[in-house]
Amino acid sequence: MNSSEAQLQTTIRRLDERIAETHTLLSPKHKRLARFVLDNKYFMSFASASQAGKKTGTSAATVVRFAQSLGYEGYTELQAAIRAELPSYLTAVERIQARLEAPLPPDNIPHKVFHTDISNIERTANNLDESKLEMAIKAILAAKRILVVGAGLSASPALFLAHSLKIIGLDARVNLNEGLSLAAETAQLGNDTLIIAIDLWRYVRSTIEAVATAKKHGARSIAITDSIVSPLARMTDYAFEVATDGVAHSLSTTGVMSLLNVFITAISNLIPAQTIRSLRRVDSAYRDNNLLSVE
Repeated sequence: MNSSEAQLQTTIRRLDERIAETHTLLSPKHKRLARFVLDNKYFMSFASASQAGKKTGTSAATVVRFAQSLGYEGYTELQAAIRAELPSYLTAVERIQARLEAPLPPDNIPHKVFHTDISNIERTANNLDESKLEMAIKAILAAKRILVVGAGLSASPALFLAHSLKIIGLDARVNLNEGLSLAAETAQLGNDTLIIAIDLWRYVRSTIEAVATAKKHGARSIAITDSIVSPLARMTDYAFEVATDGVAHSLSTTGVMSLLNVFITAISNLIPAQTIRSLRRVDSAYRDNNLLSVE
């Protein structure tokens, strides 16, 4: 590999990191572009600067300046970096172009939905930093108390995670509320506690403020979000990015749920005796209180 190739490889590996590092210094238009690039890499890999500008409500010149603000010579070099990091680039681009030019008929909707969700899982898996995952799991196991927060679209995954952690014997609670209830609960967190925040798409102010309050009181923090430049990703100890592309009007939480299953499986494998003991207690409680309809 020659020096120019080595430089390009370094640039490619650091695309997302560069956006995250410079995000707070970017203008509002450039921040809009940054988010669009992260969410639409396949589109950006073949779109012209004019097309990218039209999609983001900016201009071709703004797109070029944005690329330069990240350290690239121009838009062409930014595209080269994006293309190099995408798996099966040509096939993926051809598929996207075909979908844009000829939308699937209604009888192909199930295929499109399942295909999109499978892609979300694959992208979430590819984004996962296993060393960071290991550290986050250690933080979960070390915490005396765990608070999981999430509102709106993020409420269901938050409820699932808190319930799953509780079932395997961890002191976990969930708060799906906004306002005074959440503020009061996060104010009670301290050095031996952990907050796990799930926040997607239109980021909820109360969730962000809850993490800020918890950190102020010394709590560790984990974020599960859909962009490395989301507010939570920039303020937590450990941030995990999930893919949330959707076919209908809403985002898909399939990638989120898969990542949560990774957390739960890894934790239960590290504390097998506690997990089995806790599961038996829960099962006994169900039976003793006649909560199971079928034996």
